[in-house]
Amino acid sequence: MTFHTGISAPSRRGVMKGMGAAAAVLATPGVLRRAYAQDPIVLLTWETYHDPAWCKEWSEANGVEVKPVVIGSVDELFSQPFSGAVQPDIMYIETGSLPRFKEAGLIVPFDTSKVPNIKNITPNLAWKKYTDVGGEVVGVPYNWGTQPLMYNADLIKSPDSWAALWDEQYRGKVNIFDDCTIVFPMIALYAGAKDPFNLTDADFAKCEDALRALRPQIRTIARGFDDAVTIYAAGDAVIGYCQNIAVVTSLQDKGKNFAYSLPKEGTPTWIDCTGVSKKGNRDIVYKFINDNLSTKWQARFIESSTNNGVLDLSEAKAGGVTEKTLARTNIPDSQAGDFWDKLVILQKPEDFERRLQIWNDFKAGTL
Repeated sequence: MTFHTGISAPSRRGVMKGMGAAAAVLATPGVLRRAYAQDPIVLLTWETYHDPAWCKEWSEANGVEVKPVVIGSVDELFSQPFSGAVQPDIMYIETGSLPRFKEAGLIVPFDTSKVPNIKNITPNLAWKKYTDVGGEVVGVPYNWGTQPLMYNADLIKSPDSWAALWDEQYRGKVNIFDDCTIVFPMIALYAGAKDPFNLTDADFAKCEDALRALRPQIRTIARGFDDAVTIYAAGDAVIGYCQNIAVVTSLQDKGKNFAYSLPKEGTPTWIDCTGVSKKGNRDIVYKFINDNLSTKWQARFIESSTNNGVLDLSEAKAGGVTEKTLARTNIPDSQAGDFWDKLVILQKPEDFERRLQIWNDFKAGTL
């Protein structure tokens, strides 16, 4: 069984070597690089969120370079700024982690007055109560998504409970991804916790038992979206906890018959919010954020990635998102009144460090 521990942050030595190599290239005759008047906008973002071509297009139109750095987990997102290798202006943070990022000084209060395109965020997404930390708004949504139970529909028929991950017939064929923040609420829901974000000692004991029983089910733990797609496509997993439904649609694009369901215990759901660092608290950064919430940008994002973005159904259609693409997102389903009742929006946990220790013990096989 292989347990990856996430994509490690570049070391200071690696960064210096990279800077030296870049300097050598720039010093070579005939190599030209456009000079920008302002400091670049550095993003800590997720796979599929910021296509380099889009960032280049925006950079050239606005005279400021945008540098997207892709991360693979919330835990990595939190640790990267402390490594010294990357100093982000913008981070894309799920709601449950916003308090931790604010308390660590990684983000500052968000100036919503500089982002008029907030009006484009669907009213179905009740984001304001999740982005208020200590009476201050610290982020605005860029994308949201469910984390359902995914499965190979050629082999499995519509499972409706997280218990399927513990089914002996799938031993060695279950996949989850390496992210304590995101996975632990699913474990808590399976274990029957009344509130998956405020666990009692008894709840923690049940979660430990559940994780201990789950480990033999898993051969490989995924490091990110692309890694998960590779694992499922190779047949190394047939069922698992889905980090993003883009994993399912990517497999479908490869001709694999994968589907997903929303289990009866509840489906953890994230709202990834744009958070601004102290370094990023400048007008040009807010312009980039505002443009990212335009109907044009969001529609392109949804169409190309099958993410949900933040547009409602009518705005997505008006922006040019096709019916075929919409059918592969949660956007049409989210119009139903009972849809949100099936979801569990990620919130601040009672003791993240305790969860992380249990998670690390689970991965190490010492739980």
